[in-house]
Amino acid sequence: MKYATYWSILDSPSHTIKSNFIALIIFLSAGLLWVLVKKMKRDKDNGDKAILLWGTGAFAFLGLLLFFLLTFIYKDNSDAETLKMLNSPSVAMVEGVISNFHRTYRNGREIIESFTVDSVQFAYGDALLGRFNSFTKTNNNVIYNGQAVRITYKRNSSYGNNFNSILKLEIGL
Repeated sequence: MKYATYWSILDSPSHTIKSNFIALIIFLSAGLLWVLVKKMKRDKDNGDKAILLWGTGAFAFLGLLLFFLLTFIYKDNSDAETLKMLNSPSVAMVEGVISNFHRTYRNGREIIESFTVDSVQFAYGDALLGRFNSFTKTNNNVIYNGQAVRITYKRNSSYGNNFNSILKLEIGL
């Protein structure tokens, strides 16, 4: 059967926002503030303008330095390492049809969905912090009983030792 990747851990926010991008934002913001202080702030001979210029200049310099270091010297290889891990035999994979799909509510707000594929149990929730590095798209009508899937997963989940965490979800075509 052919499968299309619906979600992978590489799609999560922890893999899409890179540290060199944050350093570039710091550089641009501090540089813009430096220009605004230089042009707009009146010098009252009390040292305020000089302190602001030195402070924003230091942040701009550090942001630029970090951007170059993180882009050219200390390159982020986490995507390649994660892809290598997903394709390695060290992670478990199950292929089959979804059964025992349940949607439950915890504390009146958080939605927890659980299901089984070939006797392997999965669970994920709608908690705000749970979305950071995991599959937590509840109420999406993609996962349902009878759906053919192939799931790459790691053992144990934050929803209990009986459940597993999804690393990659592929839907049958």
